[in-house]
Amino acid sequence: MRAKFYPLMLGAALLAAGIGAAHAKDKDKDAAPPEKQISKELTPSLQAAQKALEEKNYQLVLDSAAAAEAAKADRSPYEDFFINEMRLQAYVGLNDQPHIVEALEKELASGQLPEADTAKREKTLVGLYYQNKDYTKFLAKSDVMIQNGTLPQDWYALRCQASWLMKDWAATDTNCKQAIAVEEKTGKPAQEQVYQMQLDGAAQRKDFPAYADGLAEVLKYYPKQDYWSDYLLFMQKKPGFSDRLALDIYRLMARVNAIKNGNEYLDYADLANRATLPGEAKAVLEKGQSQLGGNPAAKQLLAEVTKAAADDQKTIDKSVAEVSKAPTGLPLLKLADAYSSYGQYAKALDLTQKAIDKGGLKNPNDAKLHLAVAYVNLGQKDQAEKLFNELTSAPEGLGDLAKGWLIYLHQGA
Repeated sequence: MRAKFYPLMLGAALLAAGIGAAHAKDKDKDAAPPEKQISKELTPSLQAAQKALEEKNYQLVLDSAAAAEAAKADRSPYEDFFINEMRLQAYVGLNDQPHIVEALEKELASGQLPEADTAKREKTLVGLYYQNKDYTKFLAKSDVMIQNGTLPQDWYALRCQASWLMKDWAATDTNCKQAIAVEEKTGKPAQEQVYQMQLDGAAQRKDFPAYADGLAEVLKYYPKQDYWSDYLLFMQKKPGFSDRLALDIYRLMARVNAIKNGNEYLDYADLANRATLPGEAKAVLEKGQSQLGGNPAAKQLLAEVTKAAADDQKTIDKSVAEVSKAPTGLPLLKLADAYSSYGQYAKALDLTQKAIDKGGLKNPNDAKLHLAVAYVNLGQKDQAEKLFNELTSAPEGLGDLAKGWLIYLHQGA
């Protein structure tokens, strides 16, 4: 996935000329300390530079600055700073970004810049590094700004973008996560593109667990069908994910409208049929008719499960007493799933709870997941959320499924 990110545009506008107390005018000499005074050799040229700046004659500013340098070899640090300041203002007028960057670097390194202006000039320089695609310097200098607590909040996204553009996938992960965390502290999500770049970094590293976890994060705020499809696909690529949860995966896919094509509808229906749930298989095939078209396999399966579901519904109520006598809760759980497939969610909830209470289940957490889904189907969100939360650390992929259901429950909340 390649994100399209539209970064913050940083202007090159700088402060006006005349930073600091020194001016190249004789009447001001007595007001400034000796180290901040301009010598008489430089004064005419610098006065000419200031006049040219006021007239926006930027080439004359540069010529006058060069004349000031030639007028005296042993200049003070402040005199060099002042000459550089004249040049800087001229480069701003000319929109000569490479020279603006060079002049700002000299200015910040000189130690002559008034403290009140240092942070502003530093921000401008770092922003220009980004605009000029000097991402290495941008990241290095913005690191310092983070340490100093001066990095603008929306620049964290630029750091994510810079790392991504450099194809430094490890740094992309770190910087995008940092950008996301900074935004979430304010109670709002990061830009969608930040999540996309984090995901792309994980994909480039072929870190599928990280990719699935990243999708879980983006889905909290941007619950799009493509994200859901990828999330449920890559969830299954995590180490230890159990194949027995395939039908449960499809159930969540159907809930979030992430089933994309006829093959997926047919596969879902086939899994339900093999689990002896003809009612669920029938409902799936009917929902996917527009995607399945005239698929002969789907047509044949629909005829089979329609008949099986009709027969099943004639005897399902009579089965309750019989399966209740079983030594374990498994038959009750199977019957609960059947009731659920026919939309009888209250009975499904009751039988699932009885199956859990009876015990003897090979995978009790699976039953707990089905119980939580039954609560969802009945509109009892709080009870469902409590159960899903209890399952988030469950092994074999069930915890990830529970997290997916929690994301679904919180959509639009």
